[in-house]
Amino acid sequence: MNDVTLAGRKLTHYHACAFFDSPDDEYRVLHPFIKEGLEAGEKALHITAPDMKSEHRRRLEAFGIHTAECERTGQLEILGWDEAYLKEGRFDAQTMLALVEEVVVTSMAQGFPRVRFVGHMEWALEKKPGVEQIIEYEARVNDVLNRYHQPGICIYDLQKFSGSTALDVLRTHPFAVIDGALRENPYYVPPAELLRRAQFTKS
Repeated sequence: MNDVTLAGRKLTHYHACAFFDSPDDEYRVLHPFIKEGLEAGEKALHITAPDMKSEHRRRLEAFGIHTAECERTGQLEILGWDEAYLKEGRFDAQTMLALVEEVVVTSMAQGFPRVRFVGHMEWALEKKPGVEQIIEYEARVNDVLNRYHQPGICIYDLQKFSGSTALDVLRTHPFAVIDGALRENPYYVPPAELLRRAQFTKS
């Protein structure tokens, strides 16, 4: 398979977080990653706020991505987080991990060589059961993405998330997009170690 590039650099790990101050910066930085995958015949699964799906399509189209055709063929799938992270009105880390794996297996069976995941993460700010599992999920999804060699980008709006949450998020991603550049993340903690620490803290 072709290399995956993000923010101008080859992505050597399959899980990255991306911090942005504005939607303009977000789409400017991420659209080459999205377009690269579509042009290579890969599938794209994007998860955003339910009321932002049309705006997400408009932003992609502004960069020359033909969303209607890509969605018609199944190459591009845009879900509201009520259809994914918060399905049935709650978040469950294991259910979401199973969904990620199911998408990968199904897409590969359909002939797509790879799936590129892009997820807006503001769902974790909603007052829904289970959202406190976000860091556990972010840690565990590393194993799923690495097992199948599928890249996933988790998008965080710096205007909405606190500094302490951003630091927790950094601990679960080996790479991060900060100030528009992809950086190897010195705060990353391998999933097994991070989850062991969390379990120790609870006990």
